[in-house]
Amino acid sequence: MKARLACICLMATGALVAFEKIALVDGFDYAPVMDTETDKGMRQVLARVCETGADTILWRTHSGGIPRYASEAEDLAVLEQPLDKRRVPLTLPVRGWVRYQRCEPDALKTVYGLCAGMSGVKRYGAHLLQEDAHSNRYWSLGEWTLEHPQYWCRSADGKIGMHHASFAYPEVIAHRRAIVREILARGAQMIYLDTTRNGGYGPRDDYVKPNLDEWARCHPGVPVPKDFHDPRWLEVVARGHYAYYRAIREEIRASGRDVPFVITVGNMRVQDGPDWNYAGCGFDWRKVVDEGFVDGLAVVSIAADEKDPFGSTERIFRHVAGYVKGRCKTYFPIRAYNFAKSQPSYGQLAKWAGVTPPEAIRRLLEIAARCGAAGIVMECVDPGNYPAADCEVIRNFAAPAHEAPTTHPATDVL
Repeated sequence: MKARLACICLMATGALVAFEKIALVDGFDYAPVMDTETDKGMRQVLARVCETGADTILWRTHSGGIPRYASEAEDLAVLEQPLDKRRVPLTLPVRGWVRYQRCEPDALKTVYGLCAGMSGVKRYGAHLLQEDAHSNRYWSLGEWTLEHPQYWCRSADGKIGMHHASFAYPEVIAHRRAIVREILARGAQMIYLDTTRNGGYGPRDDYVKPNLDEWARCHPGVPVPKDFHDPRWLEVVARGHYAYYRAIREEIRASGRDVPFVITVGNMRVQDGPDWNYAGCGFDWRKVVDEGFVDGLAVVSIAADEKDPFGSTERIFRHVAGYVKGRCKTYFPIRAYNFAKSQPSYGQLAKWAGVTPPEAIRRLLEIAARCGAAGIVMECVDPGNYPAADCEVIRNFAAPAHEAPTTHPATDVL
């Protein structure tokens, strides 16, 4: 009787949804082994990705600011040159010419069309980057940013940073909004904004005129802080980012479609007040949740404790879930890349705990489910990541269905 009443209550308040398994896919990383400019090659990539058990496919839309589809927001003729193999850094393998912008039919439409026909794929969408230049590499700058130096970032000493156009300028947001519009027009069923891939950007780079004017308005007579960690300065810088997130939400609403907007946070730890995402990426994830900017918060890396890898992981997951309190969905990482010891992969966690990688994955999945996550994020599913034994654990994991939010909270802020 109690179980029946519980079911009735859940049916009244919101739909039950399954545990989601999101795969971030960078088609360019498959270029050395598959022809990713063809229907056949993309099928091969997606087949490989689905081996992990992924049911949501998020395809990388850009290399820095360079689109990987036939974009109307960028001048594609200008962008041919940065893809010239002679401009590729010598430390990277030469792959020749890769012209996703010239694919016929459109590369992004092709991927989404293939995803729509795959029985295991429930949703597909865009892995959209916040960065203008990938890892601060200027050869990946888009045409629009290259041709609008008036919007480039500046440091406190006035040094120009051409690797990023500041969100303090409405014109920059309008350009980014146009990109979201054309991605939605191609059929994206989720917009996943990767803020941790920010091309080396940080609030230290955002001493631009609109922010300086805003500082003077908010703090008359007070010198602009040279320390970009100053919470007052971070608050000023973050306003441009929040305006960008609102613009994404507005563009989704204008499309007339129910497309979730998910934003990433990284290097998470149990911490009150400003964290790495604020000082490193220019936004306070708590405010993003409080103001209802997004439908989902995806934690892509955590600052786990080497001496207590899984216990510390669960404390971090619970910290995030405890703050969110169901106001949006949460996703937790099954991270293959071990970029830094401070943000370990599941393989590193396994070494610290003295267990196998499949066992580490199993524990992470169970922790995520226990903490009420809507699902997990795999970053990134590349050719050499997620061996067969690891995929089997992810593929076979089934968490109890949970209640979905009844409405998109972000609609209240427009």
